[in-house]
Amino acid sequence: MKKFVTVVMLLSLLISLFPGDVGAAAAPKLYLNGKQLQTTADPQIVGQSTLVPIRTVTEGLGFDVQWSSPNVNITDGTTNIVLTIGSKTAIVNDTQVALEAAAISSKDTTLVPLRFVSEQLGLDVFWDSSSNSVHLSQKPTPVIPPTDGSNGNGGGTGNGGTGNGTDGNGNPGTTPTDPGNQTATAALKSVEFDGVGSVFLPYDGEFGNVKTEVLHSPERIVVDLPYMNFDTAFKTGFTNTNTKLGEVVVDTHPSLQKIRYSYYSDKPSTVRVVLDLAAATNFQVSNVDHTVRIDLLEVTGPVIVPKPDKPTPPGTGVFTIVLDAGHGAKDPGALSVDGRHEKQYNLEITLKVKALLDKEKRIKPYLTRSDDTFVELNDRAKFANDMNADLFISFHANSTSNSSVSGTETYYNRDSSKAFADILHKHLVAGTGFADRKVRQAGFVVIKKTTMPAILLEAGYLSNKGDATALFSEAKQNKIAAEVVAGIKEYLKLT
Repeated sequence: MKKFVTVVMLLSLLISLFPGDVGAAAAPKLYLNGKQLQTTADPQIVGQSTLVPIRTVTEGLGFDVQWSSPNVNITDGTTNIVLTIGSKTAIVNDTQVALEAAAISSKDTTLVPLRFVSEQLGLDVFWDSSSNSVHLSQKPTPVIPPTDGSNGNGGGTGNGGTGNGTDGNGNPGTTPTDPGNQTATAALKSVEFDGVGSVFLPYDGEFGNVKTEVLHSPERIVVDLPYMNFDTAFKTGFTNTNTKLGEVVVDTHPSLQKIRYSYYSDKPSTVRVVLDLAAATNFQVSNVDHTVRIDLLEVTGPVIVPKPDKPTPPGTGVFTIVLDAGHGAKDPGALSVDGRHEKQYNLEITLKVKALLDKEKRIKPYLTRSDDTFVELNDRAKFANDMNADLFISFHANSTSNSSVSGTETYYNRDSSKAFADILHKHLVAGTGFADRKVRQAGFVVIKKTTMPAILLEAGYLSNKGDATALFSEAKQNKIAAEVVAGIKEYLKLT
């Protein structure tokens, strides 16, 4: 399964908007959120369209890119895009979309026209002709509103995701890039709960529209107040350059558990308020007489009592490990050079690892799938989270248009997963015997939305004849499984 950062694809958008400026001279420098991106191949201009190599950067926003020649499949679990080499038609969530130019393969690199992708993901873009550079940045407002409409009504049924650069949990309190760059035109005076079902946010001055977002697992309502800062009379510690987190604990509401707030961003100056919920809950937001009011309405989902952090088992305790066989059923994954699918390898190796772990007295393995079935990415993560697992491992194999590429990669998302990734990767390389393509950080859904140390293993490249032949052999799978188990035991200090 080939993973790429689809945001890098969007770098072509601005270039295509300014073909006369870019010209056929030196390729422009590319920046994302102020950081220059190092590309492995230059963009190409074909007619009036700009095509960009999709394997430009390997970390990013959680999208997977898979090769199943001649198709390129791009997905984040919600948006699914299929591009076909040589075709001017793409499939976006089962709907045909016309492309301005066909995807091409050139010098073992796949290049894709991506103007249409900007309509699905969107970035703010800026062309600096003086330095021949393209600057892209994530939009400062949440892109996923509640599903009930712009009036702020939500029932926890809106699309989940991260909001405006959060840490993935909707947390307020992301440190501003430059706390001195203030654009606030209003000041928040207090955060108040009436003890029944309403939160009041009184303020002085005027500001932009209230932005709301619903996040899941756990349930949260996120409310952003753009062009807002804390009033100087706000409680101690909250000043106009403050990044401190504040909270109000609630014990009188069937769903609302806590209200969190902080200065969130300086572009524009924004205060974020997060309502932590025990269940999906309808709500309504109003802004009258210089007071933003959040009314919690009926609870629409089952109340879930949050679990405490799972402690490390004592000397005789049992560790819970979730093993995730990637893809399945209608989602076959990458196609090997001999015509077999990635989903087959993923399941075979997962079952072998489980069989070995079943013999361990202090490890209890669980599977997200045990046969050729399809499980949504979010559901895989939720399964592990609901089980309060100690570890999560997702099994995959890679693919690329360059058949000479071979090797083993291990991916992690959060820093808390890095140590686990390092140990498992060492054992995975020993098990495969392939080239070491290192431990890498990425935002893939199953390792981003899980809450325990979580990793994704790319054992080898099915597009490489040697890797593919080995990965589907019984002997190699047995060796890989044994090394994976050895790595798990080393990390858990059970050896």
